Amino acid sequence: MASNIKQNKNDVDGWFTAVVTNGIIFLESSVSNLSKSPKSSLIDLYTAIELFFKARLMKEHWSLIISKPESAVKQKFESGDFRSVYLEQAYIRLKNICGENIEKEAMDNFKALGEHRNQIVHFAHTGFSGKETEVVIEHWVSWFHLHKLLTNNWADIFSSHLGLIDEIDVKVKLNHNFLKAKFDLIQDEIEIEKKRGSRIVSCTSCGLESAKVRKSHGWGEDIECLVCDVKDLKLKAIETSIPCLNCNKEVKYFMVKDHKCTECQIELASEYALEKYTEIYQEQDPEVRYGDGADPLAYCHKCHIEKQTVLNLEGMWVCVECEDRGWAALDCENCDSFVTGYVEAIRYFACHRCEDEVRKNYVDKWGNI
Repeated sequence: MASNIKQNKNDVDGWFTAVVTNGIIFLESSVSNLSKSPKSSLIDLYTAIELFFKARLMKEHWSLIISKPESAVKQKFESGDFRSVYLEQAYIRLKNICGENIEKEAMDNFKALGEHRNQIVHFAHTGFSGKETEVVIEHWVSWFHLHKLLTNNWADIFSSHLGLIDEIDVKVKLNHNFLKAKFDLIQDEIEIEKKRGSRIVSCTSCGLESAKVRKSHGWGEDIECLVCDVKDLKLKAIETSIPCLNCNKEVKYFMVKDHKCTECQIELASEYALEKYTEIYQEQDPEVRYGDGADPLAYCHKCHIEKQTVLNLEGMWVCVECEDRGWAALDCENCDSFVTGYVEAIRYFACHRCEDEVRKNYVDKWGNI
């Protein structure tokens, strides 16, 4: 940090709030400038992405935001006197230290946006001249991946800011007409793909019937949208319904927006859904995991909630809390927990509930090898 910049002293929580607030300001500016100053909009969006990555690091430990944490001095940090990490450094630390599993498609997109940003800031970028739709699509895809991180992976960390983030999401969606225009233009391309045998489904991002299925799994499909360029996993639909606790109408909980009853609009809590789906699970196969008095529910390795929220529906293990699905569920021999996750890791090492303790015991016994 330049020596002529004076910062007010702040504690870790204060700096976290300041960084998040700054990120939201850049997001707001990015959306506002999208039509009148597209290049400025991309710069602001990339800056916001970098700020949110730094804020996530700060939640793990304040020193991780510093470019050289081994030389970190907390007094200097509290005074804002330090050089912070770049996006690529932040990503590596989130992966190696925090165990964050950020999708490759998301990071590839953020890096590409960073390259656009560098061309604009450090030299010149002529690629977007007169191509407003392409700028909007670039913005749309980056926002899609950032919004997914903030509202899913990092929802607990940024919970107090999700209201403002949702307001920005609404503003981004106002640019949907640009995507619809491209959708109309590429109808011939879509038809050619269909004739080649490709399956075209609705996109998880723009909602248009323009996503090409790249690979199918038991739990969903890998898709690539021909309109907005988003690459994503489209989860398999779960049709099983439960009765609304208010009007008793059957509701397909996993398929309705905000889990609201389509009749009376009351929101069904995940706890209620879990109770009702457990009853259905028992009715479908009363012998499974009940013979020895065991609980039929598993702990989710994705959302790490300290209660069992995963059960078997339509042949898949599904978490009612985070809606992740398709994983194996098995007993961990170390802690006797019934969990989801990578089978080999659980069998030969540990599950997500006991891995820290198992690792510590290993280090205590054998040291760092």
